[in-house]
Amino acid sequence: SVESCMAGFEAERDRLREHLGIEWIPHGMDKHGFLENKHVRHDFDLNCNFTHPELCRWKNAGGSESMDSRDFHLFEKQDYTEWPALQVHPGPSKIDVGDRMILVGDRTREEQHALIYSASIPCQTATGNLTFTYWAYNNARIEVVLLETVKPKKGLKGKTYRRTLPENPYVDCGTVPINTNCHAEIPARETPFHIGFRAYDISNTQGSFIILDNIMYSAKLCKVSIDLAKDFESKPMVTSAHGEFIHKSTDLMCVHFDLSCRWRSGGKANPMWRRSVVGLSDDFVLQVTGTKIAPKGGYAVLYIEQDSTAPYGILRSDAIECQAATGNHFTYRFWATKDVVLEACTMSMDTDTVVECHRAPAGVSPAPVKVTFEKTTKRFYIAIRVVSINTNVDNAIVIDDLSYQSTLCHEAVSALDMGPNFVTTPMLSVLLGRHVGSAKELWCDFEKRAADCSWGHVESEMEDGVDEVPVAWSIGNGPLDNDKFYSLTGQTMMPNQEFAVARFEQAGSALLLSEVILCVSKSASLSFHLWTTGVATLRICLVEEKSSNLLDCQPVAEGPVTVELPRVERPFKIALRADSDAQGMVIIDHLQVNGDICGVPKQYSAKNFNPGALIRPDPNVCRLLSCSFSRGHPCLYDNSQLEKSAQFEVTNGVLVASLNASRPIAILESTPFMLNTVSRLHFVYSIFGDVALFVCNDSAGKELENCFRVEGTGGDDYVELLPSDTKVYLLGRLIKAKSQGTVQIKKLTVTDPEDVEAC
Repeated sequence: SVESCMAGFEAERDRLREHLGIEWIPHGMDKHGFLENKHVRHDFDLNCNFTHPELCRWKNAGGSESMDSRDFHLFEKQDYTEWPALQVHPGPSKIDVGDRMILVGDRTREEQHALIYSASIPCQTATGNLTFTYWAYNNARIEVVLLETVKPKKGLKGKTYRRTLPENPYVDCGTVPINTNCHAEIPARETPFHIGFRAYDISNTQGSFIILDNIMYSAKLCKVSIDLAKDFESKPMVTSAHGEFIHKSTDLMCVHFDLSCRWRSGGKANPMWRRSVVGLSDDFVLQVTGTKIAPKGGYAVLYIEQDSTAPYGILRSDAIECQAATGNHFTYRFWATKDVVLEACTMSMDTDTVVECHRAPAGVSPAPVKVTFEKTTKRFYIAIRVVSINTNVDNAIVIDDLSYQSTLCHEAVSALDMGPNFVTTPMLSVLLGRHVGSAKELWCDFEKRAADCSWGHVESEMEDGVDEVPVAWSIGNGPLDNDKFYSLTGQTMMPNQEFAVARFEQAGSALLLSEVILCVSKSASLSFHLWTTGVATLRICLVEEKSSNLLDCQPVAEGPVTVELPRVERPFKIALRADSDAQGMVIIDHLQVNGDICGVPKQYSAKNFNPGALIRPDPNVCRLLSCSFSRGHPCLYDNSQLEKSAQFEVTNGVLVASLNASRPIAILESTPFMLNTVSRLHFVYSIFGDVALFVCNDSAGKELENCFRVEGTGGDDYVELLPSDTKVYLLGRLIKAKSQGTVQIKKLTVTDPEDVEAC
């Protein structure tokens, strides 16, 4: 043992400490980096200065190998004593404190020798260079030897041993072998071999020794790595991933690992994931998958050399703040050498710990692996990590075609989800079949539920050969959820407070039709802003005045739309045809027609045209609904009797309702009526306190979402009455529960659409 060998050399150790300033380190060479049956991968693997002998790929031959009689032992420089250059050479005489080296020596006349040799070198393609530092005392000598490992033939008993090869590299220490390093040329070899240092001629009774340090080996070794491809190269992965939260799940789609990719190499391990665009060799792909299906374009690659220990680098995504409980799918493809085990995990952003993992099934490569994360909802990232490898060989992993499908918490859960505040109400516009006198009459922002628009929904289906369920165009109202709206439409610009919407629960169609345009004399255009969700689409069509056939239809894309209208010499209408094969919506706003359209005949000029002149509102209905309250009563209007409702009462020619916490609502209801045409009910009003005034002309219900809220605190306003309406309601309601206020109505008047009194 080391102790027994050094135990009888206390005096010699004292002399070494006194004259050289070095001290023996017990058990210093017991641990080493020499691995039996494993070749070194790189020439620098054999570099060793004995600072950490447990990492050095060198070891003593040992008594069991019967190749030497002594062992090298580890020593350390303890002080600044300078070595005598003439007696101890050819190495330098000045050694740094703390420097470590190995020493073998004896004081017997019988010649002793020691051998230390390297881990196996697989082969060497050209002459290599071995440099080292040594010191000899009292005629002790050192030589560089080459060895090979001999194993028993297959089927025969025996043990593995090392034998010296006939080549004996020449050691050159220069012309003046003092204060210098030495080197030896190592010849090329096609078979595995070892390099050894043999100390000999240790045979002086006064003591002799060899000290060895600073071994460096430089040579071109034969290739032992995995042959991924001819002229294979990879580069550091440079992507747009910076740890920020993604906005939509498709942000994590990555097929080329370029700057558009939100994935990066992570973890503190080395090596890291890298990017390559070199096509993998057919041999490698066939070996790892049994097919010739290889990644295309850029891909991520992790190369792990033999003897590497965990942890290994991970491939990680940018962060996901929250995903909805509507299901998710993460898919990827991989190519990996034998015995590599991979898993896809979700990791907590806050603690960097695993939430859940799903191991990649063996034998599926290169088919996509699909994973569903069921336990993960908030603040996480996705990581592909290596669970285990075969450490006896090199390992290679290639990842490509990453995709993630999920509904994030801020995204819409369906094509109809615009947020909790989104509602739709029926359009109030009615098509009269009249001729428009100018392009500007076809402008529509859908305010007041499109009551003033020359566009309207058509209940009957236009004949275009498509059998679909008709859907009504309606008025959408917000406020819309910005994130959900963007996730559905991909647009940041949003419609105004009121807009036209065709909402499809299932496959269907909806038609928005204009009033009649006599002709297009020169040039004209139709423009609007379009948003679509789901699979819904929109087409712009022309319709002959007295026909139900859609002509000259053309699809339009989302965003600002401008379509040139063809030159048409006979009356026609413009149709906006929305279609969907499943859930979806079509939204339009800021509808305009510009250009030269033919005016109506003189007696129906844009200035004088009055549809009421053709069909006047029924004077009897006018007398039923008009009231000045000058006679001290509300004419034919009555209070709706609801629990905790206040009463409208006439005071000094004004209809007044006082609201408070105990009576927060008041409803004035008209007598039933039947209109023969579109009319307007004008009213003069005042509001005091925390009160809102609503006017409802839809007899289907009294819910506030079916009512028109009057803006402002006073003035003259009106509500459009349709032939289908049978009642009208004036409703006052407190805005805040514990507040009070007053609603005053001063005059009610019925007019035609041109504001001409009907009675």
